[in-house]
Amino acid sequence: MLKIEDLPKEQIYVAAHPDHFPETALMLAKKFADAHQRQVCLLAISDGKEQEEFYTNAFESWNQQKISFSVNYYVVEEVEFSDFMEFVEAAILIFEYSDMSPYNKPLRQLKLCRELRIPYYFVKPGQAISFDRVLVPVGFLVEEREKGVFCSGMGRTFHSHIMLMPANDYGTRAQQNTEAIKTVMDKGGLEYEFVPAQKNSFKVELEAVEKVSELKADLLMVSASREYGMDDILFGPKELKVIKKATVPLMIINPRKDLYALCN
Repeated sequence: MLKIEDLPKEQIYVAAHPDHFPETALMLAKKFADAHQRQVCLLAISDGKEQEEFYTNAFESWNQQKISFSVNYYVVEEVEFSDFMEFVEAAILIFEYSDMSPYNKPLRQLKLCRELRIPYYFVKPGQAISFDRVLVPVGFLVEEREKGVFCSGMGRTFHSHIMLMPANDYGTRAQQNTEAIKTVMDKGGLEYEFVPAQKNSFKVELEAVEKVSELKADLLMVSASREYGMDDILFGPKELKVIKKATVPLMIINPRKDLYALCN
């Protein structure tokens, strides 16, 4: 295992545990790595109960027997996770979520990722990996405009067809945010369309999940909750419900104020 100072910058990280081989997550990581010429790293997020060798021995075995491309691997303590991701300038983090995976409690992973500046993904075993059609619900919060950066990146890198789904609110802020994303797409000459929503900003992500099959979407892009209110604490935030219902890979963006470049 490499020392932290020797880890390549901007790697694609796949959260992994010896009890579950994250095949679909690695497929997604490989697609990103090939497109952006980055390396992939298996990342064990340890609670301190197991010795480092418990993880590294399994990862080394996977690297030799199950993975067809070279990967790095590293073990980080859960309490040091955010600082680690910042230090190594991680590009992307991917979780494979299933009942059989140790990462089967997505609320825990969501809380763990609250401070990340990068997008993080949830996939389920066996999901198809494709970026041909990306569904993007857009709410009324100003930070929704940051999705324009990621929509543009998907369009330029993977030639994705972006489906913008502005929330059906009484006000116009969701529509204004969608227009701001459209402006970014237009500047790049990228392909997109508008998809009408029936739900408001509080439920548009769940509506998007239900329309994935109808719209033939390959990827769903959503924002994490800005803050957790009492309902979120009691019943779970909206993104938790989206993760559990999603039938395609899910990309989550944190609403960080220091990332609102499009809002200046």
